[in-house]
Amino acid sequence: MRDRASQFLNEGNDFAGLDQYSEAASSFDKAIALNPDDAVAWNNRGVALDNLGNFFEAVTSYDKAITINPDYSEAWNNRGVALDNLGRYSDAVVSYNKAITLSPNFTDVWINRGNTLVNLYLYSEAVDSFDKAIALKPDDAVVWNNRGVALNNLGRYSEAVASYYKAITINPNNPGVWINRGNTLDKLGRYLDAVASYDKAIAINPVSADAWNKRGVTLSHLGWYSEAITAHDKAIAINPFSADAWNNLGYASGNLGKYSDALHSFDKAIAINPIDANAWYSRGFVLYSMGQYNNGIDSFEKAIAINPNDANAWYSRGFGQFKIGECTDAIASYDKALSINPDFTEARENREIALQRKK
Repeated sequence: MRDRASQFLNEGNDFAGLDQYSEAASSFDKAIALNPDDAVAWNNRGVALDNLGNFFEAVTSYDKAITINPDYSEAWNNRGVALDNLGRYSDAVVSYNKAITLSPNFTDVWINRGNTLVNLYLYSEAVDSFDKAIALKPDDAVVWNNRGVALNNLGRYSEAVASYYKAITINPNNPGVWINRGNTLDKLGRYLDAVASYDKAIAINPVSADAWNKRGVTLSHLGWYSEAITAHDKAIAINPFSADAWNNLGYASGNLGKYSDALHSFDKAIAINPIDANAWYSRGFVLYSMGQYNNGIDSFEKAIAINPNDANAWYSRGFGQFKIGECTDAIASYDKALSINPDFTEARENREIALQRKK
């Protein structure tokens, strides 16, 4: 019977090697029916189920494997992956920690633990995990990239760029790393270098809407709005449902004084994502620039409804109200802005002007 169970186990492994996970799970089920104490069969069944998106069942399989063999570090690691896929990040870290205790040189566990810590916004701990993985496997480009992401989120931008450089040195053909590098260079104000990074990403993948969109953002930071519009147009042609790209196109158009085009872009962004407070906010400014203060006030009120703690939106609402002679309402808006940000100098000054006008 055990020989037959081994045959089904091997058959399942063969199916899994061909990415035929439903067939693999079926074979592992047959192996388990004949030998229910086979921890490897339970673990491999979990892997197949994980690849099928059946994460709850996968965790159950890993639990069976661990019950049979509590020192099965691979099962603990795989359990962590399934828990991560379920969004149970803290539980996943517990599983990874157990795997590390059993096998401290298990590189994949350190990598997976780092990725899950990023999901928990524990970026310093994530960097430590990636450093452990890199000490064990220094030529893993993905780990260097993920380390860069964590460092970027910590605001350690120069170190992040260095990590991306290591990733690119190992594998220069991953457009995502070039995009990440560009994003961080943009934050450092190294705009020309950022554009060069996005250009590398685009050379590898010309239909990367993200690369075109981010390239446009950096071009706007350089004040090159016409070129930015071209980049955002490219992004939108690839992915017309990117609210972010429409927003950024609107920003560039508005800076060139193309207010009708900007308004159209913000309307597109809002149609895709009606709860994007920034789009409503930017739309309000464009309407003000067109002299449409009442419509602009309506846009700022939409932004405030979505994010009532945005002092700038309250201030901008007050500015429009003042422009149309509604000084009492303007003062109330400025008061709200100041309650959120007591150091908002423009709001305080404009409130005084509105008070004088009201008298």
